[in-house]
Amino acid sequence: MNLEKLRNKMEPLLETTLRSKILAAFVVSFAAIYHFSFMWFFYSMNVMPMFCFNIGSVLLFVVIGGLILSYKPYFAMYLLCFIEVVVHQILAERYIGSQTDFHFFILLMGLIPFVIFFDKPLPSLFLGSISCGIFVGVEIVAPSFKPVYELDPKLLSVIKTINISLFAIVLLAIIVLFSLFILFVENAHVSEINSQAQKIQIQNEKVIAMQNNTIIGMANLVENRDVDTGEHIKRTSAYVKMLSEEAKKTIEYQEVLTDAYIALLEKAAPMHDIGKIVVPDAILKKPGKLTPEEFFQIQRHTLEGARIVHEVLDNNSDPEYVRVASEIALSHHEKWNGTGYP
Repeated sequence: MNLEKLRNKMEPLLETTLRSKILAAFVVSFAAIYHFSFMWFFYSMNVMPMFCFNIGSVLLFVVIGGLILSYKPYFAMYLLCFIEVVVHQILAERYIGSQTDFHFFILLMGLIPFVIFFDKPLPSLFLGSISCGIFVGVEIVAPSFKPVYELDPKLLSVIKTINISLFAIVLLAIIVLFSLFILFVENAHVSEINSQAQKIQIQNEKVIAMQNNTIIGMANLVENRDVDTGEHIKRTSAYVKMLSEEAKKTIEYQEVLTDAYIALLEKAAPMHDIGKIVVPDAILKKPGKLTPEEFFQIQRHTLEGARIVHEVLDNNSDPEYVRVASEIALSHHEKWNGTGYP
């Protein structure tokens, strides 16, 4: 699937449906719960600057979550969350130490926009690049700073384990959600293709039905004018089918006389005498022997038949059918030894 078409397909689903809200609400809910949990941790450790900051963070995520559920996720909302997470994680490592690995969530915040805001690749790429740069900077610089609050190394190790585990869990959840969403979009695209194919098939069937009605109508015109024709047209179609099926059994015609081609011959056979429409009734219905001039008029029905087929069917029928029908109309009186006409 073309990327631009995929993006166009995903844009309304990402920006206006419940699916987008679910992805954004999941991220915001996790952030609110995470900050709420560490708010009490910082309070119990008497790290009051981080405790106060987490109160503001929880309120921010609650408000944004409400806006997402009431309206839809906007990029500006995510930008506020991104700034909060970056400031929060840098302050956390400044106050209690870099060994807690809070800054991994900065990297995570740079990946999330690609899932929620797939239709905005450039802003998402910009945030992703910024987050990677900040992450690398914190990874390099933070160990050189002494933390403001000295905490028990074992406690710091537990915090690090929690942060890394949560980072992995959230990243895995986002990947699974995104994969399921891609699968949904692909299935929707396949369903749309199938729907369009069915519409085209229905239209083709209507055209074929119209073509068949045209053929039957034109053949009936000839049948109604020529008293000698009678059931001749219908019998000719049946004979063509039987002879073609028998000829197909021979080695010479196996490749040429496919089932589709035999069906085409059977369908085109009623057109063989269509040129008799232009033959005057006095000649067509003459009970006695024809004069040379009258027989010449009869012979011309082959040429006129081919012309009529092209004039009537060229713009509305299958070109292969038109070719076969015109050849039948033109050549059905030809003989193997060249004595036929025209």
